[in-house]
Amino acid sequence: MSLVTTRTTAHEASTQARLPLKHHAPSYHLKARGWMNDPCGPGYNPITKTYHIFYQWNPYGCEWGNMSWGHATSQDGLRWTHAPSGEPALKPSEPYDKEGIFTGCFWPTGPHGEKDQLTVVYSSIAALPIHWTLKHIRNSEGVSLATSTDAGKTWQKSELNPILVGEPEDVEVTGFRDPFLAEWPALDRIRGEKSLYGFLSGGVVGKGPTVFLYAIQPDNLTEWKYLGPLVDLAPGFRAPGSWTGNFGVNWECVNFLSLQDGAHEQDFLLMGTEGGVKPRYKEGDEEPLGQWSSWFSGSVEQTAAGPRLRHEFDGVLDHGSLYAPNSYVHPETQKRITIGWVREDGLPMSRCKARGWTGFLSLPREVFLSTTHNVTRGLQSPIEDIRSFKILESGSGGKTVKTLGIKPMDDLRTLRPSRPAEWSSLGRTSAAGILRERTRNQSWELDAVITVDPRQRRVGFNICQSPDGLQRTTVYFTPQTEQIVVDKSLSNTEADVDKSLLDAPFTLLYSLENGTEKLEKLRLRIFRDGDVLEVFANDRFALTTTVYCDDSCAGISWFLDDEGSHSVFDSVQLWEDMAGTQGQVPEIGQPHL
Repeated sequence: MSLVTTRTTAHEASTQARLPLKHHAPSYHLKARGWMNDPCGPGYNPITKTYHIFYQWNPYGCEWGNMSWGHATSQDGLRWTHAPSGEPALKPSEPYDKEGIFTGCFWPTGPHGEKDQLTVVYSSIAALPIHWTLKHIRNSEGVSLATSTDAGKTWQKSELNPILVGEPEDVEVTGFRDPFLAEWPALDRIRGEKSLYGFLSGGVVGKGPTVFLYAIQPDNLTEWKYLGPLVDLAPGFRAPGSWTGNFGVNWECVNFLSLQDGAHEQDFLLMGTEGGVKPRYKEGDEEPLGQWSSWFSGSVEQTAAGPRLRHEFDGVLDHGSLYAPNSYVHPETQKRITIGWVREDGLPMSRCKARGWTGFLSLPREVFLSTTHNVTRGLQSPIEDIRSFKILESGSGGKTVKTLGIKPMDDLRTLRPSRPAEWSSLGRTSAAGILRERTRNQSWELDAVITVDPRQRRVGFNICQSPDGLQRTTVYFTPQTEQIVVDKSLSNTEADVDKSLLDAPFTLLYSLENGTEKLEKLRLRIFRDGDVLEVFANDRFALTTTVYCDDSCAGISWFLDDEGSHSVFDSVQLWEDMAGTQGQVPEIGQPHL
């Protein structure tokens, strides 16, 4: 389903003929031959000190189908090597999973706590089709286990599969899949017993999206006890305003996490949502309903019907094409790291087949409980209108604002080859300039700190720019309308390739410092890697997309609209030749040697 409406311009139509599109393989984003979608089972084996990640995979073609699990490992969680066999780690083979191995999670022991084993829990699909718009086929989505006794080289399905045949008997669901396991001390205290908890994503017909909650014996992953739906939202619930997403009618890939900032702890759900009005929907669009990558925060309480997570505030995890987030706890820092699927809705399948792959996994990102003190207002919006914020009184004239923080994982700095190219004080004497006529390759990182004048119309960068400037992608912030925009309308001249404009709400915050109101600076971080583009702002905004352009489009420039205002690029750093490594699996149709 298309993420955004394609936009082309007369200027573009008149542009001279260009080189054909060039698809550079990414250096630090994981891809595989064929079709890749949801990340599955990210985790860490403490015995071998190895990171693992799986992914939904069609090894036989570039379209969705033949759903299996691919597998990659890493020594640092950044540089991935595909399993040397080139074959799926798990594939349909039994009556209970004959239609597919869908998303799941990783557990670093055997099913009964065996320290020398690993376990994955997955959605075992017995019947298709499955879609939120269709009547659900009862018991089509089960839960199954597989274990490894050789540190993840091979996997054996449990003889007890399926652990769950399907959804609870008394519930008519819109979906029931994507198992996730987590500890939850706050719920242990409420229930009066220690458990592991299982979360199944989906929804209830006529009610809306939810998470089906199970208690699991910590020393027996095959025993699941149903506790009820964790979330009980009113049908069609959505927080008012533009700062939150749409929860839709069905959830996928829900992850549960408790995040702390000092003494304050907050529970979160990360999820993909289906069936809500899609981002940037405009009246007349052929497809009004779509998917969001969202988060939900609340407080757990015991009710007569069982545990419930009561909604407090929510927001958008990624404002672009990232979907199906999955996460793990970093073994050294104990930070929560999330990875998502980068969809390629804007590239025709014929081009994907010619290229040899469809889809990527995103950069690893840290999600955390972000706290800003003494906040008075946004650039234009009262902070009370920003429903992705939890606002607390601070007694100091301002207020304390909490939200879900998101930023590139700190370890990504190890991918930088050396010292960056650096610029400072740009904008003091001119309103635009060139940083690079041509980057050395298509894998780079840009980090900019900008003092923003609230009167500025736009401030940002042209990237992937042709020498004549007629082709480019523009990334900018609009202080007056409080938006970050990625404009791809001039990114290429191909009629069948995505040239959309993505915009999403973002504001800078005023805070009191020694009794004086001060506006925070804008920090933009832009990662380009092959066709993938990821944009981050101030550790609380993310937007992922793909940009398709020809080989001549490799320049970077900066600009300020409205010369009468006084924004300044305090610093800009650019790292080229960003270097990750990944062992590539054989191409489609190539023998697996």
